[in-house]
Amino acid sequence: YVPVFFNIHFQDHEGWKAVESHIEWFRRTHVDFVNVKYEYFPQIQPVSSVDDWKKIKPFDPSVWDEQLLVVRELKRELGSEALIIPTVFSPLRVLIQTAGSQLSTDKEGRRHFVELIRQNPKAIKPALDAVTQSLVYYIREARKAGADGFYISSQGDDLEEFGGGVFADIIKPYDRQLSDVAAEVAPFNILHICETGGTFTPETFNDYLDYPGSVINPPLHNWKDKSLTLTDISKLFRRPVLGGLNNRSQALKDGNLTALKAEVDEILSSAPSNFIFGADDSVFNDVDQEVLRKLVDYIHTWRQTHKSK
Repeated sequence: YVPVFFNIHFQDHEGWKAVESHIEWFRRTHVDFVNVKYEYFPQIQPVSSVDDWKKIKPFDPSVWDEQLLVVRELKRELGSEALIIPTVFSPLRVLIQTAGSQLSTDKEGRRHFVELIRQNPKAIKPALDAVTQSLVYYIREARKAGADGFYISSQGDDLEEFGGGVFADIIKPYDRQLSDVAAEVAPFNILHICETGGTFTPETFNDYLDYPGSVINPPLHNWKDKSLTLTDISKLFRRPVLGGLNNRSQALKDGNLTALKAEVDEILSSAPSNFIFGADDSVFNDVDQEVLRKLVDYIHTWRQTHKSK
């Protein structure tokens, strides 16, 4: 049996509508995990210069109330059927959102803040510390609310952003805190290495080897020059891998089930035995859920139907 983890960014962000969206996705797609994932928009604390980073303060705890409600209700509704795994965005991403680039689609806004950070990387430490404090609070409270573990999204080490020195020296100590706290409070956590459109080398990828996490979700389709396979990554981290499919697959976008099954055949024929099928990152919000359900059912039975191959 090959378990499956696919997720999307839900359009409903608050209250029972968000709960219903997550339940509908879980029921319609037959995935094996309940990933609590929707955009979080912190109150903007504007940053226009390097000196403004020190103005960013920890969030009021009440900003998490709606997310905690969704976790609590999903645990009540689906907790007997699947693990409830909220996404926790990286301190870097949340800091950039807090500074004024709220949407993940705001590529220009993100680039502006990346350049501002590069001017004086050490200047962001107080801001990263403030944001990390708030995210640690959320992890602890979400666990109390019913989360079985977390999908910890790490960000910033791709070559087009900070790749190496700035990440390792400035960003990683805060980024790593989230994985450490998740490992302290919960039995099952996924380390999602997010690429934000950039690329990795095996050398920069090594920055994550000392992170805790039950499972690794790598940016499998974002390597520069030499790439690593699912089996390579499983051996490197000495733990199971989640992934395989390019989350921007044309077949997925087109809803072409035949082409998707061919991709699954290729992935599973060489995947490590201890493996969760998924994608590099969240799939298209408007993905055809009926096609996805049929694909998930195909993956679930793949090892039984392909025994002789």
